[in-house]
Amino acid sequence: MPMRLLFSIAGVLFIVLLTSVFSFAIGKGPEDSDSDMAIYEYGERVLQDLKNQFDTGLLRECMGFYLDNQQYDSPQGSYNKAIRLGYQIVNIDRRDIDTYTTVAWLLWSKWVCWTKKPNGMPDGEGKADEAVELLNWGKQWNQKSALFYKESADTIWPLAKYYRADLYDFVIENYRKADLLAGGNDLLKVRVRLNLGHIYRQIGKKKPAMYWYQRVLELAPNNEVADRYFAHLENELDRKNLR
Repeated sequence: MPMRLLFSIAGVLFIVLLTSVFSFAIGKGPEDSDSDMAIYEYGERVLQDLKNQFDTGLLRECMGFYLDNQQYDSPQGSYNKAIRLGYQIVNIDRRDIDTYTTVAWLLWSKWVCWTKKPNGMPDGEGKADEAVELLNWGKQWNQKSALFYKESADTIWPLAKYYRADLYDFVIENYRKADLLAGGNDLLKVRVRLNLGHIYRQIGKKKPAMYWYQRVLELAPNNEVADRYFAHLENELDRKNLR
């Protein structure tokens, strides 16, 4: 059962539907299978004694179940049980990147819902900052992992883009760190550098954007996206200089 919320697939769509995803989950009916009920009953026992649960495989199964079955959460649609399980997982396996980022997504999504409908998500206040705190906490066990820094940046980027521009610094810092740590992983470097180009372009910093698009082209000369944006920004600067 996949536990990551894949930014590459769901980025903008996820943002647009944030306020409806919780209410949709609440609408699920009671026609649950015997196997679902068995997992639910077991999950509830796990949650009642969570601090003494150390089987990360079991915890991941329970977390995946609650991610997919929000009618069993309290309150419904809150993802609180999945979040609790996720925290226990990373307390045990502190290099589980998927769980860090899944919990961070859920936390800041709750905050977005709270900003739009406080009564509908009363415990959402402060959860965006908690998401960043969780990822920062995880760095101490993943200091040499380029993937951890990249995934952390991927997770917070849409939050910065649509709601919290103050978090662009976090996103940029993590992408730059990922680039430094990537070593010979050229594919990861291309993705990170392309994202840095996009971010600097979004915040109106054309020269840094061009720099990172150029860094993409150093590794992937035929990258059409980097080539197109670099040329576009170069033309804009040329027109500006002619005025």
